Amino acid sequence: MMLRPCDVVLIAITIWLTLANIARAFIRRRILHASYLGVTWAIFISFTIADLFSFAVGNWILALLSFVALREYFSLIEVRIQDRLAILGAYLSIPFMFYFVAIDWYGMFIVSIPVYSFLAIPLLITLGGKQREGTIHSIGVIEFGLFLLFCLGHLGYLMRFSSWMAAALVIQVVVCDVSSYLLRDRLRSLLAETIARFLVPLPLTISVALLLSPWTGIPTRHSLIHGAMIPLLVIMGHRTADYVQVDLLGGEGALFPDRGRVLDDLKSFLFATPVVFHYIRYFLT
Repeated sequence: MMLRPCDVVLIAITIWLTLANIARAFIRRRILHASYLGVTWAIFISFTIADLFSFAVGNWILALLSFVALREYFSLIEVRIQDRLAILGAYLSIPFMFYFVAIDWYGMFIVSIPVYSFLAIPLLITLGGKQREGTIHSIGVIEFGLFLLFCLGHLGYLMRFSSWMAAALVIQVVVCDVSSYLLRDRLRSLLAETIARFLVPLPLTISVALLLSPWTGIPTRHSLIHGAMIPLLVIMGHRTADYVQVDLLGGEGALFPDRGRVLDDLKSFLFATPVVFHYIRYFLT
């Protein structure tokens, strides 16, 4: 099989992330964004496999990552004994969603969580027991967790369009996250921090979008637009997830080091993945 330059770069990124994760296991002191490496590595493994060997296998790797993130989410929330049937239904929603990605049935994919799982979860809660108090809370927290993971389904569908469309999105999100990491102790004002987190990565995300345009197949004009969208969408994802984090665990940074790592690493994709996916699907497919 003849490898294209884009294939070589994708393999090189995956190998680098693999070596970085191995090195992290032997380095006791904290390194820059160390907790981010595992999730990014898993995502690029799926891209590489989908691009070179089998989209189906790469798609199910993302499904496995979704399962791990959902399991982590359920370990952080308070649920009743009778909610276990609904939690099982939530877990089953993941293969339900990714199956439609695998067979390229967009119509069913886009309603799998917002319609069918949304209706099934409350019913399963009522079938799990007779206690009625707390029903609305249980429905809310379980379905909110599913909607959080819906973003990875969009990443899988974007990967179906093109592995490099998905890879470019992830690279731009990582650029934003590293910029945020470097700025977090330097700015005291929330407004100044928000503006800086938008303006600092903006030229970088646009440059990445333009640089990868020949491989993603996204025209220059649309590369400029979605490259400019990424920093704002990442900020929105961070802000939303940070509020949820504080509510779940009672404080900033409580997700580290023992709990919630995968969820914390995925928060940047909450807005970026679905919005960019639908932008590309509407204008370019």
